[in-house]
Amino acid sequence: MATARQVGREKLEGVHYTPAELAGYVARKLLSYGSFPKGRAVKVLDPACGDGELLLAIARELAERGVAAELVGTDTDANAIEVATERLANTIPGVSFRGDVADFLLGLAKIDSGQPASLFDLGSRDEEEKFDLIIANPPYVRTQHLGSERAQELGRRFGLTGRVDLYQAFIAAFQSVLEDNGSFGIIVPNRFLVTKGGESIRRLLASRYQVNEIIDLGDTKQFAAAVLPAIVFASNIKVDSQKIPVSSIYSVETGTQATSTAASIYDALDGTPNGAVQVGPSTWTVERGEVVVQPKARFDAPWVSRSSDLNFLAAVDEASYARFSDLGKIRVGVKSTADKVFIRRSWDDLEARVRPERELLHPLVSSDTAERWNCRHSALSILYPYDMTNRKRVPLDISRFPRAAAYLELHREQLSGRKYVIDAGRHWWEIWVPQKPADWAAPKIVFPDISTNGKFAIDRTGALVNGNCYWISLSPEQEDLGYLAVAVANSSLAMRYYDARFGNKLYAGRRRFISQYVDHFPLPDPGNPAAKRAAELARELEGTTESAPSLEREVEAAVWSAFGLEQA
Repeated sequence: MATARQVGREKLEGVHYTPAELAGYVARKLLSYGSFPKGRAVKVLDPACGDGELLLAIARELAERGVAAELVGTDTDANAIEVATERLANTIPGVSFRGDVADFLLGLAKIDSGQPASLFDLGSRDEEEKFDLIIANPPYVRTQHLGSERAQELGRRFGLTGRVDLYQAFIAAFQSVLEDNGSFGIIVPNRFLVTKGGESIRRLLASRYQVNEIIDLGDTKQFAAAVLPAIVFASNIKVDSQKIPVSSIYSVETGTQATSTAASIYDALDGTPNGAVQVGPSTWTVERGEVVVQPKARFDAPWVSRSSDLNFLAAVDEASYARFSDLGKIRVGVKSTADKVFIRRSWDDLEARVRPERELLHPLVSSDTAERWNCRHSALSILYPYDMTNRKRVPLDISRFPRAAAYLELHREQLSGRKYVIDAGRHWWEIWVPQKPADWAAPKIVFPDISTNGKFAIDRTGALVNGNCYWISLSPEQEDLGYLAVAVANSSLAMRYYDARFGNKLYAGRRRFISQYVDHFPLPDPGNPAAKRAAELARELEGTTESAPSLEREVEAAVWSAFGLEQA
């Protein structure tokens, strides 16, 4: 069981200790790509060793092969170094362990205390010291937790752009401490494969290393935290072009028929052909392919691997008339950063003197009520103190609404504690992301951030949209195109397009419908007869609360036909 201190490190420093079974798998795979030097021990580094599980795993694998090893571990936590040293000394005879608490990257400040961290500063070590193997599960610390100044410094030092995550700097730094032909295996968040922010690390990997294999562990729940990991195996070899093997494993819906069985997810990854595999009581789908990287390749597109996907994407893109981004800006819903104050199930249970005036309370569409074709109001409503007739964010004169003012005053301490609101020149009682008030009244496409399949609908009620959803405001002349967009987004074609181009699956097959993905959703020529029929059917399905399978099947057929493709 994790101690309170371990939980604190997980939250503050992005620390997620490696499970023993995963550590053993990474060690075995890494040794299949690494080379052993002659006449000396293999030098192995774990730059964020924690309690030593990865070092322990690779020491065991090397010992089984009769290979002498020198292990080096570093960590920000001196207690972790002590535990790792003891575990290795008591378990693996004949190997040395150096608890090096020198800085590994830049001498960054600790996330929680502002004191110098232990991240192995390249300037404080022997520049001639090199390692044959690096095995790592570095902290997952995002830019906002590092601080912009430190993140920018990391970016400059290691040639990283966009939103820098600490693990990216580790990968960049490996080149300086690896022997020529040396190899590393690193556990990282799988989002780098598909997100816009992962562009710089995709470029870095392909341009500086030979990437031997990438394994996306999907929703196999390797860690207690909601981290979807991938393992990257690479060697310190410069290549102009390469074909990178990519494998993934994700859970499938209950009732899916497995075509094979495996003793563990790792056996499934190593030995199962593409398709559904039974592992104990669970069924998983394994997919394999490759990413082809050519000289002068672009890295803004996600790394997708299967040739069938590439052919499908090419066909859809060729038949596309426009993208969802052409409809207008895709906006996230209202983000108050104090939902318990601004959003309530009932306002009538408040005392009359602090019950906000009705004209400031508005219905809310939220992820719990956003459905395919139907955009019902949530049981929640929101206090929205803005001029609803103004396209710009214009806060109301709150003194004209004494009950709302009294209610907000009750929560002044919490609301005024949002320093970023004050620093932005806003009133302490404002909503952080209110969007453009007058746009709420226009028809708008609404869809939840997270769902297993497309849940797109058009709202005409003027309701506000919660921050767990996104929305696109439609002009009057876009109405038919809006219905076509809803038909496409709710189709199996859009889901296949999403999986092939973005592949960002969460637990239990849920997808993220964020703006950077939905922006790229395709639209067929609206003048195409099949596209016209799809829009008509979407209009007919609008607001339906009961299943209409025959109409939905017809929408499916019309969407596929509009792109000139046979329905899968």
